[in-house]
Amino acid sequence: MAFELPESVIETISTQDLIDNILDECLRMSARRPIMRQFDPASKSIWKQWKGTVVAETWQSGLRHVIWAMGVYLVFKQHPTISKGFVGFNRIWGEVLAVTTFTLTFFVNESYSCWRTCLNICYTLQARMNDFSIAMAGCAKRTEPTDPEGTSTFTPASRKTLLVLSRYIRLFNILCYASFTRSHRPLLTRQGMRRLVARGLMTEKEQTILTNSNIAATSRHNAVLMWMFRTALDARKAGHFDGETGFEHNVLVRIQEIRGQGNYMECILKGRMPFAYAHIVQVLVDAVLWSYPVMAFSSGMSFQLGVLGTFVLTMCYQGLFDLSKRFLDPFHNESFNKGNDPIVIDTLIAETNAGSLRWMYGLEEMPIPFKKLQDGDLDEFILPNDGFTIEEAALEEEKQEEALAKETAAATASSVTVTDAEAQVEEDFVDYEEEFEETMAILNTPPGYDFVPGLDDDAELNNDAVIGMMEDDQYLEIATEEYEEARDEFRDTLSPDTLLPLP
Repeated sequence: MAFELPESVIETISTQDLIDNILDECLRMSARRPIMRQFDPASKSIWKQWKGTVVAETWQSGLRHVIWAMGVYLVFKQHPTISKGFVGFNRIWGEVLAVTTFTLTFFVNESYSCWRTCLNICYTLQARMNDFSIAMAGCAKRTEPTDPEGTSTFTPASRKTLLVLSRYIRLFNILCYASFTRSHRPLLTRQGMRRLVARGLMTEKEQTILTNSNIAATSRHNAVLMWMFRTALDARKAGHFDGETGFEHNVLVRIQEIRGQGNYMECILKGRMPFAYAHIVQVLVDAVLWSYPVMAFSSGMSFQLGVLGTFVLTMCYQGLFDLSKRFLDPFHNESFNKGNDPIVIDTLIAETNAGSLRWMYGLEEMPIPFKKLQDGDLDEFILPNDGFTIEEAALEEEKQEEALAKETAAATASSVTVTDAEAQVEEDFVDYEEEFEETMAILNTPPGYDFVPGLDDDAELNNDAVIGMMEDDQYLEIATEEYEEARDEFRDTLSPDTLLPLP
């Protein structure tokens, strides 16, 4: 996605501000927007859209061809005898149209394959980095709890190592996309590298090594990849990771997979389509569109149909060809189109940032300590394969409620006042209210998101980017009704003097 600003804005801000704007998105742990424009599949909704459509990109070309068609019509009207020289031209035009349709259809398909391949590489690269993080988190050395009921955690040294490796993953990812895209290319400049240090993505020592190395600026991410490799190996030797020789092989395989995906992206972007293929399609499309008015009016077609046919044909054929060119530029590195719907690099970077820490956080505490596994003391973790029945679950809930009621009665009989009881009820409702809001946020999260907007991130969802909110979901309707009933009960529980305003 190209980073474009109006000239008036560029004149009032510095290059450092531009770099900081890029880094503001690169440092996020959750994306502001989906990876691409989302849409409602209903035909009515699709017809209402303008931005990002082929029509928005091609209408100017359609108007140019309409003006050309008007000129051709005037020529044929003022010189009727000219049409005699074009007898049979419609047959030739029809043959060229058939060839153009066949060729253009395959060209669109090949272009879309290029776009889809780039997107697949992006997510495969992200997946391989997640695999590396999973392996490191799973092999990190852990401390055993002194309490038999406690949980195991990472040792201080192994946790610090995981934090360093996660930062290297984020740094590699950012520098990798900076080499692929022009929108993030300023990060590879000396000023950009200094801002990476200032914004906490690398140390001064690391920046000096990268800048002074014999590696090209667009290949610096490869050096960071090697840092990841060597840090993991040295950490195992230092005793911060468990594993023998198989550990080294596993790390090597993960690093090679990451390297392979990164290099594959470079190959796709450099070899996206042979020029001769694009050239012949351009010639065919132009030949069909510019000769259509000649064919139409020489065959006696009316002015209205000729002009309308010219515009429709241009929107179809030139629109498909322009769409193909957009597919061949998935990151909007060129200024051919308006760039309304590229692959959003900031989203990919944010998703990888979150993944760099997700697996370490997921294993921050292990419910089954090594000692219990060693002793075979796993009875409390063995549950029925088919789960508990509804009756069994209800019976267990009744037991828990009875125990809670006894505790509450004992506390009330001893020292709890009415005010304390009301405060406890209010606190319980606040907890329930938070659970209801969390439920709404989870249900309304669009499919495919790796975070819950409003819970894992303070940013609100972009209304233009999110389609298909589950406001009418049956579960959400019932949960809302239960929430309203609980709110009414809460109102009845408190005395009028202590009743607080509720949403």
